[in-house]
Amino acid sequence: MEVTPEEMMRIEDRGEALGISKLLMMENAGAAVAQYITQKFIPFSNKHIVVVCGTGNNGGDGLVCARHLAGLLQGLDVFLLGDREQVKTAEAKVNLEIILRMKSLKLYDTNSTNFSWQLKKSLTKASIIVDAIFGTGVKGAIKEPHVSAIRMINESKGYKIAVDIPSGLDPLTGIVGDSCVKAQTTITFHAAKKGLVGKKEIVGELIVAPIGIPPDAEL
Repeated sequence: MEVTPEEMMRIEDRGEALGISKLLMMENAGAAVAQYITQKFIPFSNKHIVVVCGTGNNGGDGLVCARHLAGLLQGLDVFLLGDREQVKTAEAKVNLEIILRMKSLKLYDTNSTNFSWQLKKSLTKASIIVDAIFGTGVKGAIKEPHVSAIRMINESKGYKIAVDIPSGLDPLTGIVGDSCVKAQTTITFHAAKKGLVGKKEIVGELIVAPIGIPPDAEL
């Protein structure tokens, strides 16, 4: 099954109308990414993971993933490509507030001292990178600090996992912009987005993970 971003939004809305909240969908999405990581990379506890989040729902998925990984390994850094006040959706805000209350995680945002240096330093030593910058709602040209973050992610030797779509790939057309994460694995949710198909050089292995949306919500 393949869907457009617009179709996926309608499926999520119908799922919510059936009683599956978007907060629960986000929880299931982030948990699916964390579960993939813990099962694929064994031994796991010696890995250094960097989760790079945008300010939308894709970033919220990344925050959930980071929460599930907290305490399971020696190194885990979470970077928010924006100010905390710029986090857009109610669901992402809930998960940001949880992260901020956790003493077991360190969150860096663009107001943090030497943010770019910290991000580059962390990505340089990363074993695994979770790209949670942009999801299916991405529109327009990619700007800073996202351009620099995507470049640093691609320059890293760490294993790159994209959340829903590789950031910079158009989820409808599959067109790749000037800045695009080149993932080794992409974990997309509920159904493959049309733009992911036939883009193995950017998407890597494509995994479709369920997030609790019942089939009754499908168009």
